[in-house]
Amino acid sequence: MRAHQTPQPFIVGIAGGSGSGKTTFSRKVVGECRKAGISGTILSLDNYYRPLQHLNLEQRKAYNFDHPDAIDFDLAYAHLQRLAAGERIEQPAYDFKAYTRKAKTLPCAPAQLIVVEGLYALYPEAFLKLYHYRIFVATGIATAALRRIVRDISERGRGVEGAKHQILTTVLPMYESYVKPTQRNAHFSINWVGEEIPEKATEGLVRMVRDFFR
Repeated sequence: MRAHQTPQPFIVGIAGGSGSGKTTFSRKVVGECRKAGISGTILSLDNYYRPLQHLNLEQRKAYNFDHPDAIDFDLAYAHLQRLAAGERIEQPAYDFKAYTRKAKTLPCAPAQLIVVEGLYALYPEAFLKLYHYRIFVATGIATAALRRIVRDISERGRGVEGAKHQILTTVLPMYESYVKPTQRNAHFSINWVGEEIPEKATEGLVRMVRDFFR
C-alpha cells in the first residue's frame, strides 16, 4: 500500500458559510474513512480565532468573528505543516461563551487523512497549496441561518436576538464579501439541501482517500 511507502497524508480543505454543514460533513468523512481502516483527524479553524483577553467582555461581544482577520492563520498553518510532517500538535481551544481562547489546549495526533475545515479553509493561498482536494459546502440562507441560531443558543450561550443580530450584521455580509468568493478555489462544490448528509459526496471523497493509500 502507498501508506507503507510514504508518510505523506491526504489533506482536504472543506469550507462553506456558517451553518452550511461543513463540520458535520467533515466528521462524517473522517468517520467513514476510519471504518475503512484509514486514520483521520480534523483541524478546525474555529479553534484558531485570535485570543481577545486584552479586550473587555463588551468589546469581545462586538468583535467581528466572521472576518478573516479574526483567525490566526499563521498558527493554523504551522500546525498543519507539523501534522503533515507526522508530528503531534496542541490545538488552541476557543471558549465561545467568553469570546476568547481557553487556557487548555487540544492534543491532536497526526493521521493519514487531515481535514481542515472552517469558514476560511479555502482562503489562504498557502493552505491551498497543501491540499490534495478542496470542497466548498453551500446551502440555502434560511437553512444556514436556522442552523446557526440553534448552534449559538445551544452551544455558545447566545440569546435569540443576539444570534439574529450577529447573522445580519456580520455573518451574511462577511459571507458575501469573503467566504463565498473562495468557492472558486474548490475542486468540487456541494449544494446541501435538507438535513440528510450528502451521501454521494461522502462516498466519493472516501473513495478518493482510499484510492490514495492503495
